[in-house]
Amino acid sequence: MTSILRITERRRSGFTMIELLLVVAVVGVMMTIVVPRMRISESTEVQLAGMQLAQDIDLARTRALSTRSLVRVAFTNSALPSYTGYLDDNGDSTITQTTAEALALRGWQTRELPERIEYGRGSAPGVPGEIGSGAITWASSRAQFDARGLVAPSGASGTVYLRHSNKPGEAAAVAVSPSGSVRLWVYHNGSWK
Repeated sequence: MTSILRITERRRSGFTMIELLLVVAVVGVMMTIVVPRMRISESTEVQLAGMQLAQDIDLARTRALSTRSLVRVAFTNSALPSYTGYLDDNGDSTITQTTAEALALRGWQTRELPERIEYGRGSAPGVPGEIGSGAITWASSRAQFDARGLVAPSGASGTVYLRHSNKPGEAAAVAVSPSGSVRLWVYHNGSWK
């Protein structure tokens, strides 16, 4: 008789199918409440794209300094907006935007803007102190740094504006001064910060 009681006790120590289904249902309800709140906002998407662009431009400037060579970042505003970095790999002080020059930069080569991010100001005005107009205020849509890490030609500066395609009021701007310093601006709630 004792052995029959032990067998019965062992069988009762597991979970029933109803208990497992109940736990799965509770977890499912919790996920439907929590997951939508974890979505990245349009403002954050634009800010992250701006941060990436600012880091890439700063990397290009750093490579110009470290290699004592001319470096260019060329912006392409097409169906797939992107930008490409180039380094004067043969030392002739010219950049012809070849694949070899893109590989010589040893950076990102070509980077497409994230989905739903495009060049443009949206409904945002220009950043304080900006004198150009348009989505990319650089001459010929390219930023260039000389061997000293300064913007070339001397005294030039420019800004690249990014906006969210679904919410044009959310924008970011990456401004580069003639000294080569890079600054990220974010337009949110009607002002640049």
